[in-house]
Amino acid sequence: MENKKEKHEKTVNIFEKKENIEKNNIEENDLINSLEIKLKESQEQLIELQLENHEEITKLNNRLNNEIEKSRKFSLEKIIIEFLLIIDNVERASSVIKENKENFYLEIIKKINFILSLSDEILNEFNVLKINEKNVLFNPDIHQAMSVSYNNEIKKDNHVLDIMQSGYILHKSRLLRPAMVVVSTYKNN
Repeated sequence: MENKKEKHEKTVNIFEKKENIEKNNIEENDLINSLEIKLKESQEQLIELQLENHEEITKLNNRLNNEIEKSRKFSLEKIIIEFLLIIDNVERASSVIKENKENFYLEIIKKINFILSLSDEILNEFNVLKINEKNVLFNPDIHQAMSVSYNNEIKKDNHVLDIMQSGYILHKSRLLRPAMVVVSTYKNN
C-alpha cells in the first residue's frame, strides 16, 4: 500500500508543481505584459519629448534667424545717419551755387550733382528711401513741421509746400530722420 500512497503523493506533488509552474507562468506573463505596457508608454513619451524638442529647436532657430536678419538690415543705421549730414551739406552748397549763375559755378554744380547722384545710388543700394516730395499731405510719422505758411492762394490745407531738409527711411520700415518741411494752411480772409 505504501507504494500506492507514494505514487499518490508523487502524483499530487507533480500536480502541485505543475500548478505552481502555471501560476508562475501566469505571473511572469502578467509581469511581461505590464513591462511591455510600460515600455510602450515610455516610447510614446520619448517620441512626444522628441517632437516637443524639435518644435522648440525650430522656434529657436526661427527666432535667431529673425534676429540675424534684423541685425543685418539695421546694422548700418548709425553710419547712414552720419552719411546723411554730408549729403545735407552738399545739397546746401548746391542750392547756394545755383543762385549764383556764373560759369565758374556751373562747373562746380555739375560736380556736386554728380556727387549727389552717387550718394543717391549708394542709399538705394542700402534700401534707404528719401522723403522729399512736395504737395503731399503732411504725415507726422515722416514729416517734421518746421514752419507753417498761411496763404489764401493755396487751397490745399495741411500739405507739404517745401522741403527744408530731406528725411530718410531704412528698409521701408525704420525712420532714420523725418523730413523737415514747410506746411500749408489756408488763410481765410
